[in-house]
Amino acid sequence: TKFEITDPVVPKQWYQRRVRGNSAKNKVSQLEIRIRQLENDCAAEAKGRADAQHALKNLDRVIKEKEFNAEEDMKTVQRLQGQIDFQNNKMKALRRNIDDGEAQIAVMQNKLRKAIGDVEEAEERAAMLETQLVRGGSGGGSRVTKITTRRVMYSGYPSIRASSRVPSRATSPAPKADE
Repeated sequence: TKFEITDPVVPKQWYQRRVRGNSAKNKVSQLEIRIRQLENDCAAEAKGRADAQHALKNLDRVIKEKEFNAEEDMKTVQRLQGQIDFQNNKMKALRRNIDDGEAQIAVMQNKLRKAIGDVEEAEERAAMLETQLVRGGSGGGSRVTKITTRRVMYSGYPSIRASSRVPSRATSPAPKADE
């Protein structure tokens, strides 16, 4: 109303002012929208950063647990290796004892075989002596030695006859009193 439309320049200026005002408002609103977008992006980045830090803490905790478990496993392996070494040494000592025992057994078996041979020889001699005594008979007042045999059992070996001499008096007349 103040302006008259008669002047063709006036409406043009007014329109330009109006467009400039609208464009300024548009720019401000565009800038506000951009600011909100940047704030949202910043919040999303902050949230992502917080999530990454949380994940990093969890991974650090997992790494520490794995390191601790690895150290415990190494200690267990060392302890078990020590036990294995101890048992191996003990087993070697037992094997030496077994070998020594087997050697002693072999020596004792040889001695036993020799003793069995000696007993068999003694039995044969005793049998020969017995037959000589039986054939030769007993004289008038002489003493007679009675030979008896007995069986001796050894575990794991055949029975062995061992002879033993037992002196006895034959049924001979008693010595005369006038002698």
